[in-house]
Amino acid sequence: MVQRAENARERFESAAYELFGRQGYAETTVPEIASKAGLTERTFYRYFTDKREVLFWRAGAHQTSITKEIAKAPTGEHPLSIVASSFEAVAPFIDSHRPIVKLRQFLISTHSDLHERELMKLHMLASAIDMALQQRGIQPSLSRVIAEIGAALWKVALQNWRADEGEESFARHVQATLAEFQAGLNQFAG
Repeated sequence: MVQRAENARERFESAAYELFGRQGYAETTVPEIASKAGLTERTFYRYFTDKREVLFWRAGAHQTSITKEIAKAPTGEHPLSIVASSFEAVAPFIDSHRPIVKLRQFLISTHSDLHERELMKLHMLASAIDMALQQRGIQPSLSRVIAEIGAALWKVALQNWRADEGEESFARHVQATLAEFQAGLNQFAG
């Protein structure tokens, strides 16, 4: 039986980000990440398909947290507000890992292969939001539009959070992005 290394994913993640920050993403190899983590390359491949996945492995857990928040939101609230509020479930992680998340976002913005994978993860998030809204009784066409807007709100709020030198919370940036979007809609309505 294969023995699992304790906290292997987190150890690989920590080692990878340290190396990415110090020597660059392209220059960092899987053997270096494994060595830095104090684990083997073979163990690395038990947890990740490649070094890119180190930047994206938490997406599934975040998506699950978001959809659980959507499911338990009070009835009567606007679906887009529910989606924006659901992002706050992930905010403590983002805020408490600020240097790593900022480095991650920088790497994604500067490497086309990472940007492509990020877009795929955003699409998966939008699909999960769509399904969660439909389970709340929202009609499929409307739930899809709201899910896509929600994914765009996530993306813009994360970009604003990354650029914020005052280090406001991610939840604050989500709500500010939602308010800005709603104000824009109202400005052009009727």
